[in-house]
Parts: sequence; C-alpha cells; structure tokens
Amino acid sequence: MSTMHAARPRQRTTRQARPTSLPLRLVAPVRSRASRAPFVVVVLTVLGAGLVGLILLSTVLQAQAFEIARLSTRADALGVQQQELRREVDRLQAPAALAERAIRLGMVPNANPAFLRPSDGEVIGDPEPAAPRSNVTRVDR
Repeated sequence: MSTMHAARPRQRTTRQARPTSLPLRLVAPVRSRASRAPFVVVVLTVLGAGLVGLILLSTVLQAQAFEIARLSTRADALGVQQQELRREVDRLQAPAALAERAIRLGMVPNANPAFLRPSDGEVIGDPEPAAPRSNVTRVDR
C-alpha cells in the first residue's frame, strides 16, 4: 500500500515572463486647464469686498458710538433737569409755600378747625368761620 501512493512529482507550469520594464515613450506636456488670471481676479475681488465691508462696518460703528455719547450726555442733562424740577415741586408743596400762596389769594387760617370722619360723616369739633384778616399776614420761612 505504501508503494501505491508514491509521491508523484508535481508538474510545474511555466508562466510566461512579463517584461519587468515597460518601454518608455514621449508624452506631450500637460496643458494648464485654467489660467491663473481669473483666480487672481476672484481672490482680489473677495479681498477688496472684505476690506470695503470692514471699512463700512467700522464707520457705522464709529457713528453709532458718537450717537451713544451724544445721547448719554443728553440723558445726563435731562436727569439733572428732572432733579431740579423735583426739588422745585417739593419746595412748592412745602407747608410754608402753601400758606404763603393761600394768604396771597386772600385766605385766612381758621383757629377752630373742624374735621369730618368719612366713615360715618360725623363732624368732629365745633366749626366756626374764620374772621377776615384775623391773624396771619405773612409767612416766614
């Protein structure tokens, strides 16, 4: 049995030898498909537009800064004017100023005032009319 299965030598197939180097041939030079001029024009246009945009943006922001400064100054002036008007209102609402204006209008203070209670309408005190030119002719501050 061992002789029957004797190893047979393998048959070698011969491959055809390929040439290791291809023959060289002259190739035409590669032509540039696009010239550089349009690309340069586009890049310069984009850069120019960007610079013009930056200048316009800077100008607008500067104008707005001046407007803010002007409005801030105006707001400060109006705040000062408002404080002055509040002081004037407080001065005019003071009891001495009210009494002085009442005397100029011919009013006289009542020595015996009466009060009304709004809940039930009761008069508290003994009301008496004030006599003309009774006691106050001038109010000093």
